[in-house]
Amino acid sequence: MSNGKAAKKRPSFWQTVREAWGPYRRLYSYVKPYKARFILGLSLGFAFGAVNSLFPLVVARVTSVIFHGATPNPMALRSNLEVLNMGPRINSIVLICLAIPAIMTVRSLCSYGNSYCMNWVSNKVVTDIRNQLFGKIVRHSMEFFNKMRAGFLISRITNDTRGMQMALSTVSSDLFKQPVTIVGGISVLLLMDWKFTVVTLVLFPICLVPIRVYGRRARKAVLHEQEDMGEMVVTMQETFAGIRVVKSFAREEHQEKSFRRSNQLQFSNMMRMIKSMEAVGPLVETIAAMGVGLALLYVYAVNLSAGRFFGLISGIFILYEPIKTLSKIHIVMQRSISATTE
Repeated sequence: MSNGKAAKKRPSFWQTVREAWGPYRRLYSYVKPYKARFILGLSLGFAFGAVNSLFPLVVARVTSVIFHGATPNPMALRSNLEVLNMGPRINSIVLICLAIPAIMTVRSLCSYGNSYCMNWVSNKVVTDIRNQLFGKIVRHSMEFFNKMRAGFLISRITNDTRGMQMALSTVSSDLFKQPVTIVGGISVLLLMDWKFTVVTLVLFPICLVPIRVYGRRARKAVLHEQEDMGEMVVTMQETFAGIRVVKSFAREEHQEKSFRRSNQLQFSNMMRMIKSMEAVGPLVETIAAMGVGLALLYVYAVNLSAGRFFGLISGIFILYEPIKTLSKIHIVMQRSISATTE
């Protein structure tokens, strides 16, 4: 009875992390031949997070110069731009305005480099694993092939290795890049105005509620979706490989029903997983919007300058994407655990 209850107990986020450590450690042994590119990708991810967290400071500086306090001043901007006609001297406001395109360019380059390097390494590792797995399977005895269904072996080489690829490219990158953005962003916001930051982030712990609830549902759907996908591949392989037997005994309708059943189950579980994953975003956005509303009340109460306000608001929105990404990452980890341990 106790074993049944233990089997039904849903794993928490940290239990998932602990379970993933063993498979991930084995998986990273394949990364060693490409560790230079892997480290480069992680470094670019760290740089992305650092540059991203500095964006609110740049926005605050630019808007404070352009708006000269709380209201726009186009006459002052026009008079400043006239200084450009005074020989080689470049007006400071032009350089300040170029700061936003500059930091966004650096941010984009770091993001591209991080994504390219991590995907290159992950796809190369999956290629090596597929070669090794196929070579190992094909050298097994006939007794092994008599026991194992061919569709299951095909599914292991194709679908399960795709889960490993997601584990390396997505999880490795985001677990390193997104926390840097969150920690750096919150630090910058506290430095700019700690009261505003506390007022805005007071509702953020509530974001953990939908993440936890829908994360459990998604993990359960992930496990069933993988099982149903494997069953569907097995049905196809057995039907096509034994098509003469199927035709001889008029088993087409039976095989079609079997395929339709597994296909529908796979679809249902996939949609359950997608529904659970995508429901988190709108809920987090709603909670974040409430936090921004509280922030606006704070701005009205203390008469915050336009420059600082825009900088702080941009920092709040920068934090949203990393939190949303990390809210889904344990689901990807669950898929990778199933792929590497089954």
